[in-house]
This record gives sequence, C-alpha cells and structure tokens, in this order.
Amino acid sequence: MKQLLLLPLLLLTACATHAHKKTVAPATPAGRPVSSNGLRTADQLREYRLGRYVDRRDPLVMHEGHPVYRIESSARWDLRPNNNSSLPRRDIVQTPTVSTNDAVVAEVNKQRAATRAFTEQTAALNQKLNSLGEVVGQTQEVAKQNLELKRDVTALREQLDRLDTQFRDRKPPASSPSPSPEDKW
Repeated sequence: MKQLLLLPLLLLTACATHAHKKTVAPATPAGRPVSSNGLRTADQLREYRLGRYVDRRDPLVMHEGHPVYRIESSARWDLRPNNNSSLPRRDIVQTPTVSTNDAVVAEVNKQRAATRAFTEQTAALNQKLNSLGEVVGQTQEVAKQNLELKRDVTALREQLDRLDTQFRDRKPPASSPSPSPEDKW
C-alpha cells in the first residue's frame, strides 16, 4: 500500500522538470531559383461553352449555360535536348494554323447545308400533312353519307317488308273460278 502512495509522488516530480531551449539555425536553400520556361511544358487548357441541360443523375435539376474548362494536356517535364535554338519560346502565343480554320469553316458550311435541307424537308412534310388532313376530312364526309344511305336502305327494306306482309294478309277478291283446262280451247 505504501508503494502505491509513492507512485503518484514520483510522477509529480517527473512533471516538474525544466524544459531546455534549443536554438535552430535557419535553413539555407539547397539550390538557386530557376524559371521553368525551358524545363517544363505548360498546362494546355481549353474552354467549352455548354447551354442549358438536365442533370443525368437528377432529372429534377437543370443547369444554366456556363463554361467548362478542361485540361487538354498537363504540365510535364520537357525532355528535349537543351540547345536554345530548338526550344520554342513559351511566352509567345502561337496562332492556330490556317488549315484548322479552314476545317472549321468547312464544317460550319456543311452544318448550314444540312440545316437548309432539313428546313426544306420539314416544309414539304408539313404540306403533305395538310393535304392528308383535307383527305381525312373528305373521307369522314363520305363515311357520314354512307351511313345515312345505309339507314335509308334499311328503312326502305322495312317498308317493303311491311307492304309484302300486308299484301299477303289481304285475301284475294272473289273472282271467277279459274278456267279449266278444257276452256282454253
């Protein structure tokens, strides 16, 4: 039991030790600062403009049109030989080549032609739909007339049947007896 009382006393004396201050020399840089113009290639970013669209994950969410930026190629080490004549200057913006502009203009012209053809086909389709609508209206009129004619024919048949039954029900009038075969001579 006495040993247990000495344990906290020993721990309290261990916490009362004094901390020693140590001085650390400032760090000296190992190398000299260097620009990365000839050592690394820059990130190639491209901006894409999006219009309104519905979120695929949640059809109740619509995104307004906004730009989206995509890294086309990340920065990386330039491993080409280090002769200054072969390295292009990284600070100058290079204009796109004429061939890509021509390709874009050609594609735009194709799209315009396709749009024109689509518009013409739509107009022709609308005309055909209008004429079909008129034909359907005429067909409905003919169907109504046929139905009326069928009703008339049915009414006439019923009237003819009534007349036939009346004619049969009537007794033939008392007439002279039918001639015998001998009278024919």
